[in-house]
Amino acid sequence: MTVVTTRAQTATTRRRAGRLSVWVSYAILAVVLIVVVFAGVIAPHAPNTQDLDRILLPMSGAHPLGTDDLGRDVLSRMLHGTRVSVLAALLAVAIAVVIGLPLGIAAGWLGGWTDAIVMRIVDAVMSFPAIVLAIGITATMGPNIITAMTAVGIVLSPSILRLARAQTMAIRSETYIEAAKSFGARGLRRMVVTHVVPNIIQPILVQIAVLMGFALIAEASLSFLQLGVQPPTSSWGAVLSRSYTFLDQAPMQIFIPGLAIAATVFAFNILGDEIQRLLDPKRK
Repeated sequence: MTVVTTRAQTATTRRRAGRLSVWVSYAILAVVLIVVVFAGVIAPHAPNTQDLDRILLPMSGAHPLGTDDLGRDVLSRMLHGTRVSVLAALLAVAIAVVIGLPLGIAAGWLGGWTDAIVMRIVDAVMSFPAIVLAIGITATMGPNIITAMTAVGIVLSPSILRLARAQTMAIRSETYIEAAKSFGARGLRRMVVTHVVPNIIQPILVQIAVLMGFALIAEASLSFLQLGVQPPTSSWGAVLSRSYTFLDQAPMQIFIPGLAIAATVFAFNILGDEIQRLLDPKRK
């Protein structure tokens, strides 16, 4: 067997493993989407119904994932919590895009004082660890899921802003932009809509997929600290927080939300790579 043959076989194996991870991520995201839409139909019990005679039960036919310290069905709380966690992450990413995209384009296109002021603000925000800043904002404004995910959206916006700025600055110097100007194209709005946005959408989509994973972790972290979802509402972070208190009595209950978070974050990261591969001919 030659070195060339070995390398070819290794490359083929890697491609197959890569495609397998893509299909696994698609399957995970499909399941998550189904649960988000049909949680109320799929859940075997109401998520907040308490039964103090059936606390911390192990897995069984009646309660496939057991019950928590208040006798609530863990599977039902996980299913309803999926909807809350995913929608909360979507809210945070949407806020990040709404803040970061227009400011990044404006800074990249206009330059000068606009760019300097925007980037000084970005540097100030990024000087703090993202999750620490989100905790500080949430603790100051009051703990609830809307406030928490707004704070997460604010701390995530610099990543969108910096990417949009860099892409816009690169596009601004392209020949076709100068040609468009010479043919009478004027005005920030028209130039942005016609020439900038279509050319920066690919990296922005990739970044959105990655940020969804981070937003899920942030929601779980804030809810774990009781700064996000408030009782009795369920989310992955809330289930994780509740299970941690009784780790010695029901260790599997902390594993379940942790696995859900890890699998979904993995799926969103793979989705980001796949979006980049599909939209970038150089990577095909």
